Amino acid sequence: MRIVLNYRHRNERLEEALQELGHSVAYNLWDIHEICAHGADAVVFEFKQILKEEAKFLNLSHKLKKAGIPRATWCLDMPNIGARRWKLSLLLKANLIDIFATHSLQELPGSSAAILYLPNAAWLSRYNMRGLTMDDLRDTDIYTTDVSFIGNIDSAKHPEHRHRTDFLNALGELLKKNRINYRFEDGRFLDFDAQIELIQKSKININFGCAADRDGERSWGLPERCYGIPACGGFLLSDERLHGRDDFVEGDEIVMFNSLDECMQKIIYYIKADTERRRIAENAHKRVLNEHTYKHRAEKLTTTICGLKKYRLN
Repeated sequence: MRIVLNYRHRNERLEEALQELGHSVAYNLWDIHEICAHGADAVVFEFKQILKEEAKFLNLSHKLKKAGIPRATWCLDMPNIGARRWKLSLLLKANLIDIFATHSLQELPGSSAAILYLPNAAWLSRYNMRGLTMDDLRDTDIYTTDVSFIGNIDSAKHPEHRHRTDFLNALGELLKKNRINYRFEDGRFLDFDAQIELIQKSKININFGCAADRDGERSWGLPERCYGIPACGGFLLSDERLHGRDDFVEGDEIVMFNSLDECMQKIIYYIKADTERRRIAENAHKRVLNEHTYKHRAEKLTTTICGLKKYRLN
């Protein structure tokens, strides 16, 4: 298939996955004649770009519909749509999009589009075992850090992460009192090798907060680190998210918490429960490799596109 990705910046994850499946990718074709000449099977729009540049999108959406070329988007922002929610409702109800892929099924209005649950995933070309084995990670001597977090923790420049930094600051104080060593790092300043080393040398890797959270409302969807950490063989302890139970088996593949106190209780337990901790981490690793990579997401998206095209031909 020939897929056009109309994104402001390259979507390397999706691009790599589509190419791995044998599809070709072209970027930012907004002229219908150029799209048709390219032989495009579908156009995938960046969701944020649809909301920000509606006139540009509406013009092309109408022409793609007339040409019979499927229109898709992948939303990673639910429920953090804010004042633009009316645009989302219009997008879904007015036949402006054919496939609405989303990391969360939260608060979706009625739709004439095909709704496709498409969560985040593991980017395996970046996050992987890096030569270590599960036997290596069962060796307790490998661990230099009890608890770690990697992600954006600059709430001065990014106020949407204030809730996260407040939580991590409070957690850090509790960890100090309990003499538990920890590292909370801003992932923007660690290269992939350094991130993987920290994940693999930490007994417990924390997930808290997500860019899709809004005004204290937690997104149902899991952020990418919840798939990347298991891909590296790390043990994940995440704040509770509804879709966590859709993508993993709680207690066997993921451990979640609802409060600071519950997080601390589970940290104290799993630091010492070496065998159980590694069992869960290894189960999660297998689940990610079998179901939660970007190749799996691209396959589900292109299969849906093919089904739509066949339906129209019939």
